[in-house]
Amino acid sequence: MKYARLLVLGVALGAGLIAARLVMNTGTPAPQQSMLPDAAEVTREEVLVAARDIALGTKLSSADLKWAPWPVEAVPKGAVTKTRSPKGRESYVGQLAKAQIYDGDPIRVERLVDTDQGFMAAMLPKGKRAIAVGVEAETTAGGFILPGDKVDLILTRSGRESGGSVRSETILENIRVLAIDTVTAGEKEQKTLAPKRTATLELTPQQAEVVAQAQKLGTIDLALRSVEDSSDNEAPEPQRKGGVNMVKYGVTTQATGQ
Repeated sequence: MKYARLLVLGVALGAGLIAARLVMNTGTPAPQQSMLPDAAEVTREEVLVAARDIALGTKLSSADLKWAPWPVEAVPKGAVTKTRSPKGRESYVGQLAKAQIYDGDPIRVERLVDTDQGFMAAMLPKGKRAIAVGVEAETTAGGFILPGDKVDLILTRSGRESGGSVRSETILENIRVLAIDTVTAGEKEQKTLAPKRTATLELTPQQAEVVAQAQKLGTIDLALRSVEDSSDNEAPEPQRKGGVNMVKYGVTTQATGQ
């Protein structure tokens, strides 16, 4: 019996040694290959994007632009790519932003305009006119009306033309302010606004006639509109609600908002 137990013990010990050696020779099994695509295999394209927020009317500098890698499938239509425009960053320096461009947004040619066309003329949409109106700080919401805001125009007449009494009436509504003096939307944080100002307004040709004649009849004040009460939607001028017939002021043009 004693010899039989020793034999069984020896067999078990030998089997254990053989199993341990097999495990050591086999090594760690290779990890299962991932079914996800390798990120390095995704085809990318260099896209010209804004390196920081660019305000309306800002003249672009090299610091405003940079190249950023984008997956080819995600490149927006109309974006400037390094493949099609290798010198795109240099070629767009000096142009004006026609709209707000945010940090990281792809640069589109439609949002830029060449300064050779003239600064204010380049900023005006097709069919619009720019006209300047002299205003005081107290008639511009205490100086808080800035380029890019929307305002209503109030005509005030006094004396003989209004029968000896002061009379005020809104003649135009929802008008965009293009500039205050020579400060545009892109420069309003860098320049100081003077107490006496000239507001440049974006108008239709018909509205420009109303303002030009109204300035001869009295003084014009600007009333600031809230963001929620401002709209970029235009309606045909004859049907626009809130129009003021200027015939009673000696002006034959129908004044309407934009």
